[in-house]
Amino acid sequence: MITPYHLNKTIKGDYRMIVISDIHGHLDRFKSLLQKVKYTPEDYLIILGDFVEKGDQVIETIHYVERLKQNPRTYVLMGNCEWALDALLTIPELASQIPQYLKRISANGCIREVYHKLHLDDGKETMLGVQKQIAEYLSEELKFISHLPVTLKMNQFLFVHAGIEKRKDYKNSSLSSLLEMQYFLDQGHVLNEMVIVGHLPTSNYSTHTIDNQIIIDEKKKIISIDGGTGVKSISQLNALIIESKDNQITYQKEYVQPLPYSLVYQEIQQEAHDIHKISFPYFEVQIQKRESQFSLCYQKETNQTLWIKNEFLYRKHGKDYCLDDYTDCMLSIPSQAKVKVIGIYDKYAYVIYQDQVGWIELKYLCMKS
Repeated sequence: MITPYHLNKTIKGDYRMIVISDIHGHLDRFKSLLQKVKYTPEDYLIILGDFVEKGDQVIETIHYVERLKQNPRTYVLMGNCEWALDALLTIPELASQIPQYLKRISANGCIREVYHKLHLDDGKETMLGVQKQIAEYLSEELKFISHLPVTLKMNQFLFVHAGIEKRKDYKNSSLSSLLEMQYFLDQGHVLNEMVIVGHLPTSNYSTHTIDNQIIIDEKKKIISIDGGTGVKSISQLNALIIESKDNQITYQKEYVQPLPYSLVYQEIQQEAHDIHKISFPYFEVQIQKRESQFSLCYQKETNQTLWIKNEFLYRKHGKDYCLDDYTDCMLSIPSQAKVKVIGIYDKYAYVIYQDQVGWIELKYLCMKS
């Protein structure tokens, strides 16, 4: 059972700080990001929780984070996924939820990995037995994640996974608020510190574009850094770099996004048009007109009508849905420009050009990287 606790540290003199959140078992991506920001043991490294579940390298990620934490300048906070993982494997009353967790909540992760490794999918064991065996197998990992702090106050910064309630005594915020609060950037806080969070992908704050970049709001004193790794099909792992020199604070942003590159060999000019976006939680749509490549759809809650690529539409229980975050942006791109390729869908390519996601016809794309 987790007992929340809070850290308070002070750094004297100049420093360089690297802040990363929501790794979600993507160890290769995490290592690439540390290399890209030129991390050294002299830096302060802060991991804002949710380094477990949703990825294929969760156990390896836990072990790697444990090794990093041996450096006294590394601080690892708890996220809602660590909280949930511990609860699911240590509270007997939650054992019955393991099948639902495996099926709906976490398609990848260490619970699923151990579940299959111990052949618990043969149906011979009760859910309490399944819970006990997985917990025993992951005993050392659970010991590590169950003893992580939920907040870290360091100089003029407060680090927390999701957010804090609007109260000066932020430590008395509920554990649910600290680890699960939604849309903290919209809610704000009353502290003097700059509050730095992960948890909610930054793209969720953008109404018209798919944008996973770090958001720095000096007025609200909030920085949101989750790039959607393990949650969004179009995602990146972000790092916020904070440098203090002669008491002057500067911020830098860096990220990794492992997508293949390609060249546009002919200039693409699109007519100006309104850009629409489908995003969590409003994926249900009404199809108004079907064509060979795209279908004209209406999204009720956001009152948007847009063309959605047919491959992104699916039907469930008599209703139509968009598969994931989606934009109908048709991109204009100069000749010989380099783009990142998200995917090829029949005669169209879904690409990223200068951090903007959108569509181009496949005929303009040179598939040699």
